[in-house]
Amino acid sequence: MNVDENTLSFGPERNLIGILSEPAQPSVQARVGCLLINVGINHRIGPRRINVKAARELAQAGIPSLRIDLSGVGDSRASAQPHGFRQQSLLDMQAGLDQLQASTGLTRFIVLGICSGAANGLTLAVNDPRVVGLLMVDGHIFLTRQVRMVRKLRILAAFPFNPSVRRGFGAWSDWMGWLRAPGDRQARERLRTRLFGRVGPTTTEETGLLTEASAERTGEEFTRDMKQLVTRGVDVYLVYTASLLSADGGGALLRGLGPQDFLSRVRYDHFADLDHTATLLSAQRRLLDAAGAWAARVNAAQPAPEAAPSPLADTPRPAAPALAPLEQRLASHGA
Repeated sequence: MNVDENTLSFGPERNLIGILSEPAQPSVQARVGCLLINVGINHRIGPRRINVKAARELAQAGIPSLRIDLSGVGDSRASAQPHGFRQQSLLDMQAGLDQLQASTGLTRFIVLGICSGAANGLTLAVNDPRVVGLLMVDGHIFLTRQVRMVRKLRILAAFPFNPSVRRGFGAWSDWMGWLRAPGDRQARERLRTRLFGRVGPTTTEETGLLTEASAERTGEEFTRDMKQLVTRGVDVYLVYTASLLSADGGGALLRGLGPQDFLSRVRYDHFADLDHTATLLSAQRRLLDAAGAWAARVNAAQPAPEAAPSPLADTPRPAAPALAPLEQRLASHGA
């Protein structure tokens, strides 16, 4: 593997942990660096280690990257600051860009995020002009009533034949758990609370997470943010998977926004052979190839980098904690 990797402790509180991946022998001039973000509360390696694979392939293509754990996730300690989750996430990601700039000398960056990482990436791109490219995988969706109905019908059609679809419904899982072990007290209690309506929604099908507009951004807010990015010249790439809709038909997952000028200025792809967490190796290859081609295009479109002062140069930092025990933990987690 023609990649150099180093574990970094960074941020104003030195509580953040990331892995810097750089080309050992650069084949092209790096004009951008890449920030890879947590998927939900998962460790920075990403589902099926997709962030690790993406970082190493980008490095082999000449683009350095930093995959990070946000505060309180993975190996990063929680921040002592009284910020809310969204604000702290933004500060953490900006600290990641600061560190990537200090480590590589680059001043322009692309961001790759999946699911909640896509939402966080959008927040970062809107608030930090250093971001020139944003890849969002299964980010915000805005559906029409017709698309929601088609999606539900397809799920119901698959229900008798697809175990993974059935497991997506909490009520089904609770019934099957009781039938398999009617004497199990916990299974009996789960079913009883569901029957009497005292159980909260537990799955995406029950909460509507994948069928309604995201609570993070309204359609108006998403449109505003997208317009801001394309006006600024940010290369936005929206990728959606079959986990959200098995057949797209062209922009179906954003159709609820109505006609929008920005849609013609962003790239939109739906991969029917890719699921939300890129389970199959072939699906991972599809996503990695798409991300790599996009990153190479953004990199080539940027001007040659100029020497820039490190954003960390004049910022006093507390002493970094000893990392030997941490590196032992990282080795067992897949980095």
